[in-house]
Amino acid sequence: MKQKGKRNRSDMGEVPQVLVEEILERLDVKSLVRFTSVSKQWSSMIKSRSFALRHLIRAQSRDPHILVGGDQLRCESNPYPWLRTLELLDPFIMVNYIPKPNRTSTQFTQSCDGLVCIYDFEQVVYVFNPATRWCRFLPPAMIQQINNLSISQVGISRRPFLGFGKDAVTSKYKIVWLYNPLEPDLDGQTTTCEVFDFTTYTWRHVIGSPHLICDDFKSHPVHLDGSINWLTAYLNGTTKIVCFDLHTEVFQVMSEIPIAHADPHRSIMCSLHNRLCVSEMKRNNIQDIWLLNSLKVWEKTYSINLTLIVRLYGEYNGFPISPVTVFDKTRLLYLHPIITQPSLLIQDTIKESDRFAFSGLDYFNHVITFVPSLISI
Repeated sequence: MKQKGKRNRSDMGEVPQVLVEEILERLDVKSLVRFTSVSKQWSSMIKSRSFALRHLIRAQSRDPHILVGGDQLRCESNPYPWLRTLELLDPFIMVNYIPKPNRTSTQFTQSCDGLVCIYDFEQVVYVFNPATRWCRFLPPAMIQQINNLSISQVGISRRPFLGFGKDAVTSKYKIVWLYNPLEPDLDGQTTTCEVFDFTTYTWRHVIGSPHLICDDFKSHPVHLDGSINWLTAYLNGTTKIVCFDLHTEVFQVMSEIPIAHADPHRSIMCSLHNRLCVSEMKRNNIQDIWLLNSLKVWEKTYSINLTLIVRLYGEYNGFPISPVTVFDKTRLLYLHPIITQPSLLIQDTIKESDRFAFSGLDYFNHVITFVPSLISI
């Protein structure tokens, strides 16, 4: 019997390495991080760039996770900005509380390959992977140094949002800070653009956008298909989109957009279905959402009726909702800017019914999707 047992084990042989890798590629990040302790070979394989890219491709076919950020966790033991991750389950489940590597940074960018940039407007900026907790601190940009000096002298600073994305040709990640001049009403003034180059680990200046950008609290830049997009300032009754190609590092202008003449306080830009979107909240509490299709034509894809939500929360401030993602084909997750307590809600775009997904006890002001990945830079 013992000899038979030995023969069976011998007949099985070793599992082919290619099969091991294919199995591991299907696992979640948390499990893979644990498996790095199995052996040096597994650790080397899981931490390799090629494995991380293959795992990312599989992860992108699943529903993304949600990253929720806020100004302050109202707890004396944790008096610093916080992040929480949520999974797209029914109902939503809070996955984890994530303390940031830096106490002062409160803003974060759109995610790219599971990475986000977290920053403030005076001194801190770093790349962060919410799934693995990997982070890399970067030197401050010129705008941060200017703001730091301005705050010390006059107590004010500019607060432009940071853009983060990937060159579609070289696959290199880039961080872009585009901001208006100090006196934007002067003729001939253009924006200033700083790009962080991970190759040289420095910020450098490139030619800025010919149009001033909208820099209010809801105008975050949007990265898609190798470009970062900003809404322009509302001048002469018109809003446009400026697009920065991360490969050529040249700006282009998109003038024909559905919200060109909309009230800028009721307009917003985002991405859904990996497409650029613009949206306008109308006076009748209907918010229309247009997607830019593959033929570069704008299509009105959603028309969200918020009448019931407005009735429930009469304190509504009139700002547009912020679409986050669509899952199960018809359910739209969005951030509703209720004055006392912003909340994540889900609307069934077919039945036009809403329900709460997440409304924390602590204030939060920014929500994005991210794909849990092993990517680092």
